[in-house]
Amino acid sequence: MKTVKPDLLCSSIALALMLSAGHAIAAETPAAEPADDAAGPVTSLESIEVTARGVAEPLQQMPLPISAISEQVIEKKGLVDIRDIANMSPSFSFRSGYGRGTDRPVIRGMSNIQGEANASFFIDGIYVEGDISGYGLDNIQRVEVIRGPQSAAFGRRTFSGAVNFITRRPGSVPGGKVTLGAGNYGQEKLSVFYSGGNEDGTFGYDISASKRGNDDMYYNTVTGRKDLGGNDSQSVMGAISWLPNENLEIIARVSQQKNRDSHIAIQRQGDELNNCYLPTLTGASYLGLYPVAETRTRGYYCGEIKMPSDIGINTDAYEAAGFYAGRKQTLNRSSLVVDYMFDNGWQFTSTTAYNEADKYNGFDQDYSPTRGFAGAFETFTLDSLKDWSQDLRLSTDQNLDVSGMFGLYYYSQSAKPGWGGDLASRVAIATNPDDKTVNKAIYGMINWRINDQWTASAEGRYATDEISKGGIDTRILGTSTYTLPYSLSESFKSFTPRFTLSYQAADNVNIYGLVSKGNKPGGFNTTVFRADLADDALAQLLSQGLDKFEEEKTWNYEFGVKSDWLDGRMRVNANVFYIDWTNQQLTQTGPVLRKNGTLFSTSYTTNVGESEVKGFELESQWGFAPGWQASFNYSLTNAKILSFISQDHADLFSDAAAPTLDDPAADAAGNYLPRVPKHKATLGLMRDGEFANGWSYTANMDSTYESKRYVQVHNLAYLGASVRTNFRFTLRPNDQWQISAYVNNAFNDRTPEDAQRTVNPDKYIAVPNVPPLTGLTLVNVRDFGVTPSLPRMYGVEVSYKF
Repeated sequence: MKTVKPDLLCSSIALALMLSAGHAIAAETPAAEPADDAAGPVTSLESIEVTARGVAEPLQQMPLPISAISEQVIEKKGLVDIRDIANMSPSFSFRSGYGRGTDRPVIRGMSNIQGEANASFFIDGIYVEGDISGYGLDNIQRVEVIRGPQSAAFGRRTFSGAVNFITRRPGSVPGGKVTLGAGNYGQEKLSVFYSGGNEDGTFGYDISASKRGNDDMYYNTVTGRKDLGGNDSQSVMGAISWLPNENLEIIARVSQQKNRDSHIAIQRQGDELNNCYLPTLTGASYLGLYPVAETRTRGYYCGEIKMPSDIGINTDAYEAAGFYAGRKQTLNRSSLVVDYMFDNGWQFTSTTAYNEADKYNGFDQDYSPTRGFAGAFETFTLDSLKDWSQDLRLSTDQNLDVSGMFGLYYYSQSAKPGWGGDLASRVAIATNPDDKTVNKAIYGMINWRINDQWTASAEGRYATDEISKGGIDTRILGTSTYTLPYSLSESFKSFTPRFTLSYQAADNVNIYGLVSKGNKPGGFNTTVFRADLADDALAQLLSQGLDKFEEEKTWNYEFGVKSDWLDGRMRVNANVFYIDWTNQQLTQTGPVLRKNGTLFSTSYTTNVGESEVKGFELESQWGFAPGWQASFNYSLTNAKILSFISQDHADLFSDAAAPTLDDPAADAAGNYLPRVPKHKATLGLMRDGEFANGWSYTANMDSTYESKRYVQVHNLAYLGASVRTNFRFTLRPNDQWQISAYVNNAFNDRTPEDAQRTVNPDKYIAVPNVPPLTGLTLVNVRDFGVTPSLPRMYGVEVSYKF
């Protein structure tokens, strides 16, 4: 029997999904009657209101760059999670390189590898701690992706942007829906939703439950079975709304989300593939064991990183020690929103939230079958957090020529007891960290409608972040147990304004300009206080100031236009921006001597960078014929380093045998920021139609291109350009039933999802010490950890509304 190639098969399926609608019409429509293409006008695009500044405003009149994805688009395109939302948004790249919960979204080129992410996620304006990629889109009214610093409106952790998931008002859409889905790689989906209330709308409720995930997708050469890349998410949610009178509304929500993910698929590329800046060995040996190099260069890889053919992770070692290899999370979220509308149009809103997050992680950090440092790289931790927040906001009647809003915000996050360890000791050591973050803020906005065309606004937030970390670090080396108490605290104050000016050139054209400031609080590198570090090594780290880092700052300057054309059938929004990014927090990695004489490689966050980002963003939709809608989004992100002093950079590019940070080669100025695609484009095509028998359908295609991304600031190794294309065909026999077939990543693009610079923990060389130190020091040979992309995935979903 002849085997059909998967690429050809899925390409044929995808093409059939797109063409089947037109073919069926031709087959079923009598010759004397025109097809539905010729009947009826082209419908206008959706009009959407957004709340990115704390008050409801029309999307096309708000002077901010926002991608608003409505529930209609989410349903018709079959969007599932934040990765799909990112594909729909320019300048937004979301890659899950290291598993859910450690995601690093990149908006407008502002990337980071370690520490808090530069962009944050919110549900109904409430900050989300923990995994967001497991949060589904089943009960979402819209998603707002707001690009650029949002510190004035959303506060901390919105340095490069904010993504806000807006849920439906409970009881607003009475009825229920059940969805069942299945696909390759054991994909499964089950969701149940029901909404109800009384007839006059004074009371409403929602209840929902969902389960989705897939089996392990990647073969593990260590265990001889597929046990990598599986995930499962289960969630339940309940919400009620109550209107005691015509002025007052109270909405309460509670939810629980549980994620259980097997170990991610990740593999070291192999230092034997290093092809540039290789160490020049002298032929001598250090301590009779390790080869000696003439310079500090320890090898690198130049060019496009490919995914290794085999993946081997020590999941069996975790099982043997009684620990789970992977990630488990339980997220409990609750909120209470009270809205009071005064008779004069003013509105008071109180938002109270309480959340808990328990996160277990068992992660083989040497990304290979190697038992790095006798198992010290194979770690397991249980971290638990709780937070509560209170937001009080008073807004005036927004129809006034001069309107405004004023608010007070309080946020408190603290750590709960947990435990951690590694497979070298195979012992879980209890932890009781004294970690706490308190954010207090006053914020406000004044909006002045100068005349029918000109509108100006000023926003600002004054905030204080009080961050403290403390505890007792405990480490086991062989038969010895070491402890080290530490206590750290710092207060960071900031004022983050935003000014906008907009000009309504015509009813369909709005031109705007804005200036905004963003900040990202500083923090601490608690890895400096590992109890197993040698005393001299700890003293050296503290002398370098690596125990803490300061806040980052940025100014964003922007000019844009929002426009609707052809009686609302075409929408074109575009903008250009410039970001000045200072005091940048970047990573510094190096080996540190432990008390037993061995080296351990760890990373620190330091303020050693300054960058600039220049960009262009375009969003467009066009209803070009009855039932047809096309969309095209594009972004150009030119994110360059102005200053970044790094010993790693000096070691690579200096002609000196042992360069210092004073060497000109230590500065990566002129290079591109890592993990940033310079070009991103998404092309979408959707067809809504109806067969002659009255059955309706939607055929959809979305294709997203991202250009190459550098792995590190050195700009030597990079991930190649990727093109991910999704197809979906939905058939609706009536108002109750819906059947969908989909193919994601239809052409099986296998560009790696992500890559990280790392080391081979089992291969050492001796290199010269950095002056003024003399002699030699041991370092590990350079390597890279690579995460594969999701393969082609296809399946079927059936929904029933009642």
